[in-house]
This record gives sequence, C-alpha cells and structure tokens, in this order.
Amino acid sequence: MDEIALSLPRERAFGGVAGLVLGGAAARHGVTVDVLDDFQLALDSLLDQEEGESDVQIVLKIEGASIDASIGPFDDATVAELEQEPGESLGLSRLLATVVDTVTVNRRADGCFVELHKVFQPAAESA
Repeated sequence: MDEIALSLPRERAFGGVAGLVLGGAAARHGVTVDVLDDFQLALDSLLDQEEGESDVQIVLKIEGASIDASIGPFDDATVAELEQEPGESLGLSRLLATVVDTVTVNRRADGCFVELHKVFQPAAESA
C-alpha cells in the first residue's frame, strides 16, 4: 500500500505536482493509463474549483486494486454542487460520477473533504 499526503497552495500551477505524485504511485501498482487518466481528471477538476487562499490537503492511497483520495477543504458552494444529483448538465458532480466509482463528501472538524474511490484491474493481470 502507498499512502501519500500533500499540502499544496491552491494556485493552478501546483496541481501538476499532485498529478506527478499520483502517476508515480500508480506506476508502482500496475494502474492502467485509462484508469490513471480518469482519476487525474477527477483530481484536476476538484483542484480547479474556485476556493479560498488556504492550502489544499490531498491524501492518496493505492492499495490492492483501488485508488482512494481525500481532497479538501472545500467551501459550501462546491459541496452543494457535489451533493446534487448529476442530472443532464455536465457539471462537477456528473463529471466525477463518470470517472470514479464513488464520490462522497466528508464533513470533518477541519472542513469538508471530497473522498474519491476507484477500483481497477492491475495492468499485469489484464493481459
């Protein structure tokens, strides 16, 4: 199992660091490019949300055949959008529902965090 915790400024330029960390960890666990692309899109979409000046906290876990991430804190507007049914419009909620298996909002003492979960078949077993 890999578990990596990051604290990054919310500036767009730092989002790439999270992607590099995810890619490095994913490579060690046989995550396919398609699964990595989906999870990266979910992560980027959350990091692109207009939030305050506070740093974003990211915890990535890859264990067995699943990837989990906890990202936050997020403000009430982002949380409200995520708690809506995806519907027909291409909003954040629908995008996340399309690329990961589960999306949950976890209200904690230090803010609202979005939890992402995706199961995959490791590349070594897919051949």
